[in-house]
Parts: sequence; structure tokens; C-alpha cells
Amino acid sequence: MPPKIAGHGARKGRGLNDMTTATAPVQLLIAEGIATVTLNRPKEMNSFDGVTAQAILETVARVAGDAAVRVVVIAANGPAFSAGGDFNWVLSWPGLSAAERQQGAQVMTEVVQAIYDLPKPTIARVQGAAVGGGVGVMLACDYAVAAETARFGLTSVRNGLLAGIAIPALIQAVGPRRARQLLMHGGLFPAAEALAMGLVDRVVPADRLDEAVAALARELTLGAPDVQALVKRLVTRIDAMPTDGAVVDLIAGHVAAQCVTDEAREGMSAFLAKRKPRWAT
Repeated sequence: MPPKIAGHGARKGRGLNDMTTATAPVQLLIAEGIATVTLNRPKEMNSFDGVTAQAILETVARVAGDAAVRVVVIAANGPAFSAGGDFNWVLSWPGLSAAERQQGAQVMTEVVQAIYDLPKPTIARVQGAAVGGGVGVMLACDYAVAAETARFGLTSVRNGLLAGIAIPALIQAVGPRRARQLLMHGGLFPAAEALAMGLVDRVVPADRLDEAVAALARELTLGAPDVQALVKRLVTRIDAMPTDGAVVDLIAGHVAAQCVTDEAREGMSAFLAKRKPRWAT
């Protein structure tokens, strides 16, 4: 079953269905506004083949469209967080057509992009090894909280492969020079080193991982959901723009528009009345 992230006994909540079965490659648990999406192929280091990748995409789409979900946690069962693409699956690619190979690569890339595009705050709960494309899954999240015992690496190069699905998020996290180094070297490194280079945001003892993730998730529910979604869209858009008047106009327009929304009026009224806004109750 998915890890008990929400800190409320992981009781059954809105949206819970057969994705919580022991054999499902992806499990979903929603409790107290926190959706925990758990990779569930522990024997395969939570790597993903085409079926698993499609299950991730469907699950992410589901929580993205659920207004009751405020925060999404990406977690994993077993000793590893994720090894990215499943070698047994990829080894079948030489027998496929070029179009089928492209489709396989595309669905893996779409997994990372779908997580990155989620209009809600996301947290990677990294309890074990995150390697290759698994680093991409982790970095697609807004936050990464790792156990001290977790290990990391862009190991694909040592297997004659390219960890392509991790590259955009990796460059964003550590910059192009460090990204080149990690992708070319392929070695494993500990959580403390991942923290120092900005791959993860917090490292905690393994027995406090769920507590740390739950605390962060609860803090994130205090933010206005529409503003959080806007922040995610704007940061991505502005990052791709030159710093000029267009950026000023874009930001000013959104600031002015947000000030007159129901969410803004509720937030300011709650502050003046010294109460919590309705989304934080």
C-alpha cells in the first residue's frame, strides 16, 4: 500500500479506487487533500515500461482534475525510488519499428512532463535510489525530500543509454555545466551531495521521511490554490523570456488581475479578520 504521507493515518478519501490494489503498478491514495501517487514495481526498482508509464499519466491527469486535491506526493514502494525506464522493456525495442520506438521514448518523456505540468504543488518522497530517468521524475516535482540513505545518479551512460527524460529538469536544477558532468560520469552519489548541488531540497533520517513530507504538504495547503497554479505557469513562462519590458507587462497584468479575484478578496478579508482563509481550514 502507498506510504502514509498525509499524517492522518492515510484514511480512505475522495478518489480512492482499485489503484490501491497490491498488484497495481501505480497506486493512488487521497486523504485530507493530499494525493499520494506511489510507484509500485519494487522488484523492478520502480522502473516503468509502457504500461506503467501510461498508468502514471492517467493517475496524474486524475489528480490534476480533482479540486479536492491540494498537494501531490510522488512516492515509491520498496528499496528504490525509481530507476527510470525498464531495461527489459527497452531491450525489446530493436524488434520494433522506428515509430514504435519513438512512441516508447515519447511516453517516458511525457511522464516527467505531466508531473512537471501539474497545476498543484508536488513533492517527491525519495526513500531510496533515484537513478537515470528516476532523477527526472524526482526533479519534475516542485520539492524533493530525501532520506539520508537515498542515493542518486545519472547512470544511463554506463549502460550505453541516454537519460534523456531527465535532461530538461536536470539543467533547470543544477545548470548546464553540472548537468553535463553528471550525465557523462554516471556514478552514484549520496543524499548529502545531492543536497549540496541542489538536486534535493531536504535530507532527513529515513525514519522521519514521512513526517517531513507530511509537514511540508500541510504547509503547502495554506497557500491559495489558484495562485499556486499561476506561479507554476508564470515561472516556467518567464524563465524562457528575455528580461525586458514584455516581462514587466506580463507580471503587472497578472498581479492586477489576481487582486480582484474571489481568492484575493477572501485572503485579504481573512487576514484583516485574523482568521484562516477558507482553503486553509
